[in-house]
Amino acid sequence: MSFLDIPEGTDVIEVRKQINQMLSEARKSAKPTKCILCGNTQTSFCNSHSVPQLALRPIADNGMVLHASAAMGFDEEIVDIENGVNKSGTFNYICRNCDGTFFQDYENEANLIKNPTDKMLAEIAVKDMLLLMSKGATEKELAKIQQKKFSCFDNVEDLIGLKELDADEFEEEMLFHKDIADRNETGGYQVLFWKVLPYVIPIAAQSAIALPSDMEGKKVNDVYDYNPNIRMQYMHLCFFPLKNQSVVLAFYHKRDKFYRSLRHQINSSSEDKVLKYLNYLLFAHTENYFISKSVKQEIENSDALQKLSQETNGLPTMGYLNCDNDFGVGYTPVTMDEIPDFLDSKWAVV
Repeated sequence: MSFLDIPEGTDVIEVRKQINQMLSEARKSAKPTKCILCGNTQTSFCNSHSVPQLALRPIADNGMVLHASAAMGFDEEIVDIENGVNKSGTFNYICRNCDGTFFQDYENEANLIKNPTDKMLAEIAVKDMLLLMSKGATEKELAKIQQKKFSCFDNVEDLIGLKELDADEFEEEMLFHKDIADRNETGGYQVLFWKVLPYVIPIAAQSAIALPSDMEGKKVNDVYDYNPNIRMQYMHLCFFPLKNQSVVLAFYHKRDKFYRSLRHQINSSSEDKVLKYLNYLLFAHTENYFISKSVKQEIENSDALQKLSQETNGLPTMGYLNCDNDFGVGYTPVTMDEIPDFLDSKWAVV
């Protein structure tokens, strides 16, 4: 099931070329002039990994991993569905010195298999928000390029305005967690779930999620409230496959009280159910994950997984509603029981 229906006779090479050109131009325009962490002026930025390479290498097949685009059902003639570890999940937003020093507590296998410290959790949160900042800046520049080339937005200024509001929120959130890491403060984070699994899971991931609802469907964030005075509250989700084991971690900062009910729900659920739920959250609410080719066939054969990966807050096709999908009327969101649970030991990479 391909997310992009390519009309017969389309020159896919030309389409791919145009997409890559626009993305390259947008990324170049989106780069800041200073490192966001240290504030020093930069002429070039580090190729930072949004998921540590130590979690990508154990699932790589001849150095290659599948990207989220594989689960989303994109046409691989148009969009890359796999790439090498060195080019997977990278973004250019901070300097080499900051990339090599700021995250060293959590980007360490010996530390990951121990109870996470607040400094480690703060470093993860900073990385997550940096990725959102970089992604948002690129999307804003891409919208400008698309409008110039194709006039595809009725009011591009509104879209850019929303991206700028998001950027302010992401930066404030990043600085909040950076301050915790810099001061080495303790007692601020609440771990929802942390487990070292005795096998290598086939997915590596790290993301911040503004969760719209909890395990029981109760509202957490109103993700469609664009009031600039409303701050989204984030949880952080990590899947780290290691050499012979894996770490699954979910946490939030205690100031984000919307997640209290979710914490109680997780604490009262079986470990198997929690793992299945976190596996569902990954595909439902993030794009920053990388998959072992050992489960490629299962991904390609699971219509439910591709449908879920294409949902945005329970709406089909990335939330873009039109007559082609009946404006979402009658669409039933995919549930966690309909998709393969890749945190289960039966999918372990051997």
